[in-house]
Amino acid sequence: MKFVSRTARIHSLLLGNSSSTSLNSSVRARFLATGLQLCQSPERLAGAGIAVTTTTSQPGAPGSRSQTAEENRDLYLSVLSSTSTKREARAYLQRFTPSLAVSPTQPGAPSPAPPPKLVKQSPLASSDIKARGLTYAQESLESNSTVGPGIAPALLVHTDDATLKGVGRTICQLQRLGLFTIVVVDEELPSANGSEAIAEWRADIENQADRVVLAIEMERGQARRVDGTLTVDLEGSPLKVAPNHITTPLSRGVIPVLYPMAYNSNQCLVPATANKVVLELTKLLSAHYPQSSPIDQPISLDRIIFLDPLGGIPSIDRPSGAHVFINLEQEYNDLKNQLNDHHLSNLSTLREALSLLPPTSSGVITTSTLAAAHNLNSTSKHSKNPLIYNLLTDKPLISSSLPVQSSSPATLTTLLKHGIPITTHPSHTKLTDASKINLAKLTLLIEDSFGKRLDLEHYLSRTNDNIAAVIVAGDYEGAAIVTWEYPSEDKTKQRVCYLDKFAVLKRSQGTGGVADVVFKAMVEGVRNGLFEGTEGIVWRSRRWNPVNKWYFERAKGTYKIPGSGWTMFWTTQDAEVSERRFGEYAEICARIEPSLVDE
Repeated sequence: MKFVSRTARIHSLLLGNSSSTSLNSSVRARFLATGLQLCQSPERLAGAGIAVTTTTSQPGAPGSRSQTAEENRDLYLSVLSSTSTKREARAYLQRFTPSLAVSPTQPGAPSPAPPPKLVKQSPLASSDIKARGLTYAQESLESNSTVGPGIAPALLVHTDDATLKGVGRTICQLQRLGLFTIVVVDEELPSANGSEAIAEWRADIENQADRVVLAIEMERGQARRVDGTLTVDLEGSPLKVAPNHITTPLSRGVIPVLYPMAYNSNQCLVPATANKVVLELTKLLSAHYPQSSPIDQPISLDRIIFLDPLGGIPSIDRPSGAHVFINLEQEYNDLKNQLNDHHLSNLSTLREALSLLPPTSSGVITTSTLAAAHNLNSTSKHSKNPLIYNLLTDKPLISSSLPVQSSSPATLTTLLKHGIPITTHPSHTKLTDASKINLAKLTLLIEDSFGKRLDLEHYLSRTNDNIAAVIVAGDYEGAAIVTWEYPSEDKTKQRVCYLDKFAVLKRSQGTGGVADVVFKAMVEGVRNGLFEGTEGIVWRSRRWNPVNKWYFERAKGTYKIPGSGWTMFWTTQDAEVSERRFGEYAEICARIEPSLVDE
């Protein structure tokens, strides 16, 4: 797995002595963690030839085995109970297999067999923050002082030792849940190229790396600073990573902590950018680059997490917060024109890294304060640690398809996936038009989603001539079929935009964000003119449908149609329009004959 995070400045993010606060507060650091899975034996990986030095023991760290076992049990019970559904818990257990019997290795104790998943971390290069970015950060704090109970985000300032200790605890908990971490620490590059400036920068960044190590060890994890991992030529490129420096500590349960300083061909140390480190680590460990990777073990990278003092990617629709989910394949081109250099750097780096990885991989951008939260037993999603919650559910804390209102909770955490393309076929498209619609795949999608057979002849006779839009996600992983309907079938009256079928393949239900992406594209179609002259979307669902809870959360209004077994939903925002057209909505929903047949 992989995990990336950004912080105000690495020394702020890292645990250390108060003397470390001498670093310039305007400097920022990035903290990247990448999850990965080693699929071969620990003996083979450990044989890579890198000696692992024993980490310094920390006061009170060892503890008793019974205490550690009890803590592990409490952690597993807490996090599994925090998932929203049994499906999410099962999905987590299928993807990650943490060892319940093995506690984190203590200094001087035998090295444990490596868990099946590993994580790596690395920093993000800092960039100049435009006034817009500063305003966003200040407004995020001033208008959202309760991002989570007990959490007080402090953007644009150094993260204190207590917060860094919390981040270290989260890293250790992720490890116990099946993820190991590689940390890459960074801060703003030195303003001068002289040897004294570089030497001072090196001392600072090494100090921050040591603070990260200490933060992890204070939580009874094992970590070590790894030097000499990066190399460049005299011109400063290409950046290369020594793989054994990464895999050997991981195989022994030790978290490598890197900093972006590389040796050139003259054996001189030169600063490197964190963005390049993140991308080179991704390439090194990615299955997409076997020819460039000297690593023998197949590795799966699942997460990239940025801890950023400004939080996630700012959203126009959420003036006090960030996008909760970004489908990069669909949204990147629109978003890149809305962002300042800092946020665009985050977005572009994640986009390039995730494009190298399997579609199940994801990125998370959040703050160090939120990453340090440990309200595992809270009943509120908004007070949960976003990193642990995302590991368990592969979802954002808030669904991206929920309507944004003034009362909507603000968030500083963004989940990103390389995602799937969205294809929108506009009004008057024919389902039988083979040049646009793959009817066979569409039929299979509907039948798989509903678990029923589609009476295709009946369905086409009712819908083929009155399509309002067909929205398709990827290769028919999900779809929404919207039709034009008329009250009393009188086409002289104002038509209604009716969601006739909303389908997602069973394998994509509950994960991957397919349902959210399709539903959001459909609802936004009302605003962007896809459904010309329409005030909202109307649909119906059987009262016993387990998806109704999801529908209730996204509808502006609902109504149980008497004597029909149907519940009606609509998204019309204008209350007067809803009241005026309510009877027409209900008449249409009660009249349409089902096309799905129980077998």
